[in-house]
Amino acid sequence: MAVDGAGLTVGPKSSLLAPAKRLLAAVYTIGPALEARGGEPLLSYMLDCAGVMALGMIGQRLRLLAEEQAAAASSHVRGGGWGVSPSLSPGSLVGWPLRGQRELCALLPLADIGVRLNQYCVLEPHKSVSMVVGLGPGYESHEVGSVCRYCSLRDTCWRRRESET
Repeated sequence: MAVDGAGLTVGPKSSLLAPAKRLLAAVYTIGPALEARGGEPLLSYMLDCAGVMALGMIGQRLRLLAEEQAAAASSHVRGGGWGVSPSLSPGSLVGWPLRGQRELCALLPLADIGVRLNQYCVLEPHKSVSMVVGLGPGYESHEVGSVCRYCSLRDTCWRRRESET
């Protein structure tokens, strides 16, 4: 969902959204079915992995959508193309704590997709993710990247890809 003119407090890395003329803000989920399943540990683990992979695929599609929207805006604007920010999420960006979910989630109709924000600012069902991507003429990149380089765990994270250094 694209949100024009939204204000988010993302902390010391707010410069990542400063050039944004538009935001793509999203919360996505695979729903509660995997959480409701119990049973054999190996099967539960495998289903959990499948859920994480499904969320990754949805996130990739949303990042592609942001890139497409920036490219489309570029064709309608004189004087230069639009680019995109990295994908940002409360709790994953140094200085934007998990409680930032409140502002981000207030922009979106969570109930329509069966998601809620609990008292600890955690999305439920747990296989749910929030993200925001800035779009605007002040961005040099035309591909949505990650915020790994700003993370306090950047030197030890097992998930960090070498290409993001």
